[in-house]
Amino acid sequence: MAFHPRERPIWRPPMSRREALRLMAGAAAAGGLLAGCGAGSSSSSAARVIVGTRKDPAKQPLYDDNPMIDSGLEPEKGPLRVYNWADYVYQRVLKDFEKEFGVEVELTTFYNLEEATRKLRTGKVNFDVFVPTAEIIPKFVAGKLLQPLNRDYLSNLKKNVWPMLADPYYDGGSRYTVPYTVYLTGIGWRTDMVSADIAAMDNPWEAFWDPEYKGIAGLYDDYRETVGVGMYKNGITDINGDKPGDLAATRDSLVELTNLVDIRYTIDGAYAKLPEGVFGIHHAWSGDMVNAPYYMPKGGDPSVLRYVWPPKAQGRAGGYVSNDSLAVLKGAEHPVLAHMFLNYMLGDKVAIKNFSWNAYQPPINTLKPDSLVSDGMIRENLASTVIEQDDFDMGQTPQQLTPEQDKRWLDAWSRVQQGG
Repeated sequence: MAFHPRERPIWRPPMSRREALRLMAGAAAAGGLLAGCGAGSSSSSAARVIVGTRKDPAKQPLYDDNPMIDSGLEPEKGPLRVYNWADYVYQRVLKDFEKEFGVEVELTTFYNLEEATRKLRTGKVNFDVFVPTAEIIPKFVAGKLLQPLNRDYLSNLKKNVWPMLADPYYDGGSRYTVPYTVYLTGIGWRTDMVSADIAAMDNPWEAFWDPEYKGIAGLYDDYRETVGVGMYKNGITDINGDKPGDLAATRDSLVELTNLVDIRYTIDGAYAKLPEGVFGIHHAWSGDMVNAPYYMPKGGDPSVLRYVWPPKAQGRAGGYVSNDSLAVLKGAEHPVLAHMFLNYMLGDKVAIKNFSWNAYQPPINTLKPDSLVSDGMIRENLASTVIEQDDFDMGQTPQQLTPEQDKRWLDAWSRVQQGG
């Protein structure tokens, strides 16, 4: 089961290992469901799942039975219904939108993409705005869960957003989505618990295999991200492939960690358990590490926290870089108001205010990466969490796997979770 950088387990009871494995098996089924849920025959529907890459960008298809809204319409009176990850939007920003547009905003949160997808597919939920990850957008388009955007309402897109994400590789021309946040996947550690300078290692991912860190090492409970760690440790950077030899070597390397370092799999390890001292080293999303100082116990020293994104540190080891997006759902009752909300979230001041709370960097031109530390938005010892446009050329972007590929990844992950 794929988790997400903004998942927070504190609002829902933790899952047992058995339940996690059961839900992971369902993730592949959810992917298959979306792959063939467009109009027409199954073969033509499947062909509409168009996956763009950085080297080969793609425009998502348009459908006659899923038109965009007309230009020049007045926004509906609301309420605007937003379906989002937990703790991923600043409530004050929503209140500001309510005040400016004279409407109510209703926020509903979901636990993971499987849950959200299943609810949206039933047609029994009624939301206007959704927050898809970049790699799942092609299947959401093929499944006609998103409606095409009318850019006449989105003046802030071209004006404020990084050009590479105003016209992204996975949704050329921003036909269905606008970018929301960007993030890196790297390694967080504490200098008072880890003696090595992990950023200086030839392959920083190998640090998780150091027996010195037994009992204090953690990885995310996320099959795409953590199988990726095993690949990077073995020098494999094709994190969108499923070569049997690569997956077998990755599986075996990750299984080693059970006895070698007593590895633990978490979702809150980087932003909460690392500052608490439960972990000394943890797999970490950049936004989680920006948040970590705020979880330091009273009297704790946040200056001991460090972060490395291996592609930038060494230029050889791999690392994920990706973004999340905002979209208007097909069948939204308030599509004009939803467009207004997307444009509002791309406003410079609004995006920066949201970043000041959720810690995930928006790809906004006026938010200069080289000034985030000097402006006090990011601590100096965590300056390596800052993301620049060029990082998308240095790292690897996860892409939508086919159901067959997804099953092979999940099989490898299941073996890892079972200890071999």
